[in-house]
Amino acid sequence: MNGTRVDLDEDAIAGLVHDPSVQADMAARADAVVGVAKLTAPVDTGLYRATIHQVERPDPASGAVHVDAPVHYAIYVEYGTRQTDRNGRRIHLPNHTLGNALDAAGGDH
Repeated sequence: MNGTRVDLDEDAIAGLVHDPSVQADMAARADAVVGVAKLTAPVDTGLYRATIHQVERPDPASGAVHVDAPVHYAIYVEYGTRQTDRNGRRIHLPNHTLGNALDAAGGDH
């Protein structure tokens, strides 16, 4: 060992997420997620796709930026259901619209 010591300022690192330039970058990435999600969303009535949006304000505590699709059935579009037809096949398969859009935009879920 050469005796080098590194002390990390954990509070400063945690606070980086609230920096305006970091927030701008995260907002741009969320916009990319929204764009990919809207392009790949399944369409029946178009309501699900139309509701996909970036939440206006970041989470005040964590600084996280969120993308949402606030229709009551969005969870079923994302993860599917266990409902099956008479042959045992799942009726509503998972689409993973938001998860795949996040991956395509280089994010992590």
